[in-house]
Amino acid sequence: MTNTPRQYGPRAGTVALEFGLLAGVFVGLLLGIFELAFLLFAQISLDYAAGAAARSLFTGQITVKNGAGQQAFQSADFCSYLSPLITCSGVTIVLQPVNDFKTTLTNQPAPAANVTVNPGGHGSVMLLQAYYTPGIPLWPLNASTIVGTAAFMNEY
Repeated sequence: MTNTPRQYGPRAGTVALEFGLLAGVFVGLLLGIFELAFLLFAQISLDYAAGAAARSLFTGQITVKNGAGQQAFQSADFCSYLSPLITCSGVTIVLQPVNDFKTTLTNQPAPAANVTVNPGGHGSVMLLQAYYTPGIPLWPLNASTIVGTAAFMNEY
């Protein structure tokens, strides 16, 4: 008995064609998932770093001189709390006293690169904001700046 060759007929190659049509959508969906995961990770890391730096300032573990440059504060105190996946060069920090906790709820635009750090005085309400700009353009979400914020009252 001999085996007869299989006849594929008109359905030959349909799986390859369907895969080719859906592969672009699948890859785009995967890239979107990875981008969203990175943005959420960056937001969580920035919030943690802002909260930890604010806690250190709040308890007096970190002391900052009035008028100090934000680069000195950032490299010495803030960046140690950041995740290694977030570059410290993309972060801009603003530390300033505000009138009350209600003012901390307003959104403010990202400041210029040369910002001085104002640690305030005893009992002043402080606002610590960290702005992160990703080094690569993130498409399709186009999140240009991520902000981590912490508010506290000085005890020292």
